[in-house]
Amino acid sequence: MDFDRAFAWVNENEAVIKGYIAKYRNFSPYEECDYMQEAFESAFIAANRCSEKKIKFEAAFWKVFRSQISVITPAPDILTHGSNSIPSHVCSDDLTYVAENSAKGIQKEPDIEAIFQSVRHHLTEKEQQILYWALGIGREGKLSNYEIADRLGCVVSNVRDILSRSLDRIKSLVEKGSIDPKRFV
Repeated sequence: MDFDRAFAWVNENEAVIKGYIAKYRNFSPYEECDYMQEAFESAFIAANRCSEKKIKFEAAFWKVFRSQISVITPAPDILTHGSNSIPSHVCSDDLTYVAENSAKGIQKEPDIEAIFQSVRHHLTEKEQQILYWALGIGREGKLSNYEIADRLGCVVSNVRDILSRSLDRIKSLVEKGSIDPKRFV
């Protein structure tokens, strides 16, 4: 199968793919369009694999797609695959406690813009730009990876990779002691 037919296959089966990814949406910060981007990438990979290994395209697609989305979907209780991020449904269980403590002044919101300004010199220009939009520092508020990719004229996976790389760099600097997160609390 060639890439054009693989692309068309994803478009033809969009409803089935969206039905499959619906169960992951509760546990992920990604939007449906991010998962569809993964579907198109998986289709291209599957197109190569089905010709190399002489297997059906559909079987190759679903194997690749499941593997791809297990990497980006948080699953901290499963060590063999998935992200180590906390699922979003776990975070929302105790909102009353958080709201009460915020009202009492126990928890202070960090100044995201001040944090960004203090770490930006450690990042490349492109990483700064993407992190700026992702954090919602500008007038337009937080932008999704899809919206950032649209502004930059690139694919969503590039935005996700650059954002991940910049956050990994910041995490590394915190671990080394170059950045002290306590000063922002």
